[in-house]
Amino acid sequence: MDAKKLIALTGFMGSGKSRIGREISGRIGIPFYDLDEIIEREEKKRITEIFQAMGEPHFRMLEYKYLRDLIGEKRGVIALGGGAIQKAEIRDLLERHAITVYLNVPMETLVQRLKKDKNRPLLRNSDGKLLEDQQLRSRIAEILERREPLYQKADIVLGIQPGWTRNQTAHELICLLKTYAPDTIA
Repeated sequence: MDAKKLIALTGFMGSGKSRIGREISGRIGIPFYDLDEIIEREEKKRITEIFQAMGEPHFRMLEYKYLRDLIGEKRGVIALGGGAIQKAEIRDLLERHAITVYLNVPMETLVQRLKKDKNRPLLRNSDGKLLEDQQLRSRIAEILERREPLYQKADIVLGIQPGWTRNQTAHELICLLKTYAPDTIA
C-alpha cells in the first residue's frame, strides 16, 4: 500500500487544529490546508452563515466535498472541522488516504478557549448568543460524548497537557508521526 500523503488533524473545536497544523506543516515543509477556510473561501460565506442558512447537515456535505477535492496526489497537513468525523463518508476518505491525529485537549482548556469565541454556531443559544459558562460546559460535554468514540479511532491520539505551548505540542506530534509514519514526514 502506498504511504498516506495527508496528515489530518481532528479534535473538538478550539483544540488547536489550525494552529498546530500550520506549525507542523512549516516544520516538515509540506503544505497546510484548513478545511473551514477552504469552505468559507469557496462558498463565499462564513461558517456561521452556512449553519444559519442551510443547517449542519449541509455544512457536513460541504466538508466532504472539499475534503474529497484535496485527497489524491496532494501531500500536506489538513485541519478538519471539529465535527467532520461524524460523517461516515469523511471517515472512509480519511481511513483510505490520511493519517488521522486526534488532538485531545482537556475539557477545562476547551471551555477557557471557547468561552470567548463567537464563531462557533453549535455553542450558541436559540437567540444566537454564545452560551454562558455552565451552559457552555454542558454543551461541550454533550457534543464531546457523541464525538469522542470517533476521535479515539484516530491513528494517533495526542493527549495535550495543560500549559503546553504550540511549539511543545508540535514537537510531540512530530515525534509521534516519525514513529507511526516516517514516510509521510520524510
